[in-house]
Amino acid sequence: MKRTIILLPLLLLLSLTGAVRAETVNISPFVLQQLNAAQQAMAQEQFAKATEVLDKLAQQDLSPPGKAYMHQFRGNLALQQKREAEALKQFKAAWALKALTEQDQRRLLHTVAQLQLTLDQWKKGTASLEHWMQLVRAAGMADSEIRADDYLLLAQGYSQQEQWQKVVDPIKTAIRIKGRAPEDWYRLQLAAHFQLKQWQGATAVLELLTERYPQKSQYWEQLASVYQIRERHADALATLRAAWIGGHLQKERQYIWLVQLMMQQGVPQRAAEVLQQSLRAGTVRDTLKHQRLLAQAQLDAKLYEQGRKTLQRIAERKPDYDTWRQLAYLELQLKRWSDMKRSIDKAVALKPDAAELLLLRGIADINRAEYEQARSSFERASAYNGTRDQAKSWLNYLEQVQSRS
Repeated sequence: MKRTIILLPLLLLLSLTGAVRAETVNISPFVLQQLNAAQQAMAQEQFAKATEVLDKLAQQDLSPPGKAYMHQFRGNLALQQKREAEALKQFKAAWALKALTEQDQRRLLHTVAQLQLTLDQWKKGTASLEHWMQLVRAAGMADSEIRADDYLLLAQGYSQQEQWQKVVDPIKTAIRIKGRAPEDWYRLQLAAHFQLKQWQGATAVLELLTERYPQKSQYWEQLASVYQIRERHADALATLRAAWIGGHLQKERQYIWLVQLMMQQGVPQRAAEVLQQSLRAGTVRDTLKHQRLLAQAQLDAKLYEQGRKTLQRIAERKPDYDTWRQLAYLELQLKRWSDMKRSIDKAVALKPDAAELLLLRGIADINRAEYEQARSSFERASAYNGTRDQAKSWLNYLEQVQSRS
């Protein structure tokens, strides 16, 4: 998962003015002067000069507040030079002195937490951030100091440790404070719900995501999946159908799933129409597998003539016994005797010992008044145990038919 580590703007934490700081901590004018010189050098990106000033200051006999500020400024300098590990070392040293005001101590701890998370120190970072939040709440400053980004950062830290139960509340709080949060925030909440199998929570997030980002087909697909997990099958179908109507489906499997759901929900005719449109549009490939699904939908919808044509296309593309056999039985139902005879001949050519089809061929020939061919088929079928009795009955019937003609 992509991490978003949000650091305080550089020097916001550590800006220093003599008028303010002299009232809150005990710093000598000399130390204050050196810190201001270092800050001005950093502002002009004169890093070597800033380093020289701070190194000389470190050699002085500083009071605890002076040492704390010296470490802070070294931390800021390291941050400007993108040396996060060194920055963390300096900020931790400043915080450990406990020499500054409560507010500045909290700010230091906040920065330590951010840097720990930036450096993938997930366990330490979340612990520091939790500690900072406790201190802020104890000071009665939660509303003004704890931002949505802080809760997001905490949720991200726990997600990296796969402590999903601890992700949910912080990310929900972050979203609530933010109002209209970025998409990634909802994705983090969704990931936590998925990991914890909290399907109701996942449903709420996905319903929001499909509303705000309807063009992203994965959210429609995920929402339909969650509905199915919750056995809300009608809602799963409605979700995919809404995505299809809106033109938001993007992948072949999504169209196929929609078709399958329609068939399962008892609307095979609509399934056949959707699949035919998708095949024509090229959003679903014209494969034998998809043609067989189309035939199944058409037959389930009792669109027998359409289903027969689809089965014929399948059989002609890849002749096989099962397809010709299915076609023969369909043509028996439709009383298309000549077509049935043709299909049976194709199937028997692939499987000469198909006794049931020999029987069916005889029936087709009787209806075509081809009595001798019918007799030949029945006699061949009578040689097989499974069809012997039926074949003999049909031979007797044939005798009666011929005697009347």
